[in-house]
Amino acid sequence: MEFLLEVGCEEIPARFVPPALEELSKHLSEGIKEGRLDSKDLGITSLGTPRRLCLLVKGLPERQEDLDEEILGPKVEVAYDESGQPTKACLGFARSRKVDVADLRKVETDKGQVVAVRRQIKGQPTAEVLGALAQAALKKLGFPKTMRWADGEHAFVRPVHWIVALLDTEVLSFDFAGVTSGRLSRGHRFSHPDAFELKSAGDFVAALKERDVWVEAPLRRKALMDRAHELAAEAGGKLVEDSSLVDEVVHLIECPVPLLGRVQEKFLSLPRNVLVAAMRNHQRYFSIEDDQGKLLNAFVAVGNTPVEDPDLVRHGYERVLTARLEDARFFFEEDLKTVPVDLLAKLQEMIFQADLGSYYEKSVRTANLAVSLANQVNLGAWDRVPRVVETLSMKTEGMSPKDKFSWRVARAALLAKTDLLTEMVGEFPELQGEMGGIYARKAGENPAVADAVLEQYLPRHAGDSIPESDEGAMLSLADRLDTLAGGFGVGLRPSSGADPYALRRQCLGVIAIILSKGYRLSLSKILSEAVRGVEDKVEAAMLAKAQNKARKAAARKKIEAVLPSSVEPFAEKLLKDLLQFFSGRLRGRLADQIPLDVVDAVLEAGMDDMHEAQIRAQALAAFVAQPAFTDLGVAFKRVVNIIKDFKGAEVDEALLKEKEEKQLYSVFVEIKPRFDALLKEGRFDQALQLLAAELRGPVDAFFENVLVNDADDLPRQTNRKALLAGLAGMFGQIADFTRLNVRDTDSGPSV
Repeated sequence: MEFLLEVGCEEIPARFVPPALEELSKHLSEGIKEGRLDSKDLGITSLGTPRRLCLLVKGLPERQEDLDEEILGPKVEVAYDESGQPTKACLGFARSRKVDVADLRKVETDKGQVVAVRRQIKGQPTAEVLGALAQAALKKLGFPKTMRWADGEHAFVRPVHWIVALLDTEVLSFDFAGVTSGRLSRGHRFSHPDAFELKSAGDFVAALKERDVWVEAPLRRKALMDRAHELAAEAGGKLVEDSSLVDEVVHLIECPVPLLGRVQEKFLSLPRNVLVAAMRNHQRYFSIEDDQGKLLNAFVAVGNTPVEDPDLVRHGYERVLTARLEDARFFFEEDLKTVPVDLLAKLQEMIFQADLGSYYEKSVRTANLAVSLANQVNLGAWDRVPRVVETLSMKTEGMSPKDKFSWRVARAALLAKTDLLTEMVGEFPELQGEMGGIYARKAGENPAVADAVLEQYLPRHAGDSIPESDEGAMLSLADRLDTLAGGFGVGLRPSSGADPYALRRQCLGVIAIILSKGYRLSLSKILSEAVRGVEDKVEAAMLAKAQNKARKAAARKKIEAVLPSSVEPFAEKLLKDLLQFFSGRLRGRLADQIPLDVVDAVLEAGMDDMHEAQIRAQALAAFVAQPAFTDLGVAFKRVVNIIKDFKGAEVDEALLKEKEEKQLYSVFVEIKPRFDALLKEGRFDQALQLLAAELRGPVDAFFENVLVNDADDLPRQTNRKALLAGLAGMFGQIADFTRLNVRDTDSGPSV
C-alpha cells in the first residue's frame, strides 16, 4: 500500500525545509514501527517545496501485525498473601491490564516467580491506524521559529492551508492546525492556483508536475543546474561554484526557471567580492567567470514561475541588480576617500559589547595578544604593543625581521575593525574583513598587513580555509581568544539554545588554526593572557552587577562582604572554564578522525600543546592497530594497577634483589634517555615502538617472578613500586593507557 502526506503552507524559509522533512520522516517512521505497520519493503521518500512538506510511503501492509505479548507483574509473594488470596498489588495489576485475576499466570524470571498476563491483540487495518500516526508525527515537528495565525490557537512554521492524506485512493481523515485532511491539493501559486482532487497517492508527483510544481528536490536541483551551466557556457564562461547558494535556491522555488542576465561593463571595475555579494546575497544570482577566474558581465537568475516573455523578466532582473551595483559603486568610491588609519579613533564610538567596551578597546587588546602570540611561536620579538600612536607612526627601516613581523601583526590588529565604519560593510556586512583588506591595500599599507586584515575572520565555518599568512593567523587567533575570554567573563557562554557571539565557532577556529599551522603554543598561557586583557572589564561588570543586586535588596553592606570572594578568584575560574570548553571542542575535532578511546587517553595525558596532542593521538591511533599494541597496553595497565595509591620515591639500586627487577631497571635506565629524546623531537610513533620492543618481556618476567607487595620487606616493596612508577611516567607522557580499550587475556600471577 502507498500513503501520501502533504501539508500545504504559505512559503517556508528555505533553510527550514530540509531539516523539517528529515524530522517529519523520522517521526512517521518511528510511529509506523511502534504501530506495527513496519515491513521489509517499507520506504519513505521526502518531497518538499517552499509551500509544502510531503512524505510518500511505499510498502505498507494492509493491516497491523497481530500482537502476542506477555506482561510481567509483581512477584508471586507480593501478589498473594499467606492464604493464597490476591493482594491489592495483584488486583491493581489485573485491573490495569483489564483482565480477571483468574487470567493471571505464574512465570519464572531471572528475578524469581512473578504473575503475568498474556495478551493477544488482533491487528487493525492500516487505514484505521495510519491517520493518527501521521497526526502525531506532525504534532512532534519542531522549527527554529514558529508563528500563530487567525485566533492564535495553532502554531506552525507558517499558516497551514491544506492537508492531503491518502492511503492508495482512500482519505485518512484527521485534524491538524485547524485543517482537516482530505484529497484536495494545489499546484503552482500563480500558474495553477486552483485546488484539485488527487485520485490516489501514486498520482501525486505527476499531478503536481503537470501543474508546474517539482516536488522532488533532486530533480529541481538537476534541472536548475543543467540549465544554469548551459547559460553560463552561452555567456562564454562557467558558474562560480557555490554549493550553499544552490541548496538555498533549490528550496526557494517550486518550478526552476533559470535565465541569463547581463551586468553593465562599468561595474566590473568593482572588487570581485563586491560583485559576487551583490548578486549572491541580495538577489540569489549565480555569478559567471572565465577560465582564469575573472568575472564576466553575466549572471544566472532563477525564477519560480514559467514565463511567456523571458526578455521582460530578464530586464527586471538586470534593473534590480543595476540599482544594487550603483549603490555599491557609490559606497566604494566614498570609502576610498578615507584611509583606514584615520578611522581607528572613531572605533571608540562603536560598541563591541556593553561590558567589554568599544571596538577600539578590543582592537588594542587584540594587538597586544597578537604580538605576544607571535613572540611565543618565535616569529615576532615584541611582548607588548607600544602606545597606539607610536605603533602607527613607526618606521620599519633598520628593524630586525622579527621586529618587522611584530609591527605588521600589531598594525593589522589595530586596523582590522576599521572597515566596520565603511559604507560598503554597512550595506554588505558579510564583506567585513574582506573590504578592510582591500581598503588597506588601496591606502598603500604593507601588503602583509592588508592580507592579514583580509584573513582575520578565517576560518568562518567548518571546512573553510585558514589564513595563509602567519600575520593573518596571529590576528585571527588573538581576535577569537579575546572574544572567548570576554564572552565567558561577562556571562555570554553558549547554551543549548543560544550562542549570540558564536563562541563555539570561535573556539573551533582557534583549534583549526593551531592544528593546521602546527603552532607550538601553551593553551593555558595564551588563555591566561586573553583573560588578563579583559580582566578590568570583567571586574567592572561583576562589580556593577553586585551593586545593582545590592541596591535592589537595599543592603549596601553585602557588597563589601561579597566582592572579595567573588572578584578575586574569577580569573582562575574563568581560565578553568575556558580550558574545559576547549577540551570538549578539541576532543570532538580529533574524534572525527581518531577512535574516541584513543583521543580520551591522549587528552588525559595533557592537551596544553594542542598540536602535540594531535601528533600523539595520530601516533597512538596508528600503533593501536598493530599487534604489539595489546601487549603494551596490558603491560601498562598492570603497572598502573599495582601503583594506584603509590605516592612516589626514587629507585635505590642497592635494594634491587631479584635478577628480574635488576633487568627491568637496567632496561628502564637504558631506554629512558632515548625515549625522552624521541618525545622532544615529536617522534611519538617511534617512542611507542621503543616501549613495545624493549619493555614487554622484562615487565612480564618481573611480574611472574617478583613479589611487589612484599609485606615482610617494606623498603623493597617501596623500591619496586618506585621502579614501576618510573615506567608509568614514561607511558603517561604519551597517553593514559588505562582509557584504551585493551583486553587483558592474561592477567598474570598475583602481585
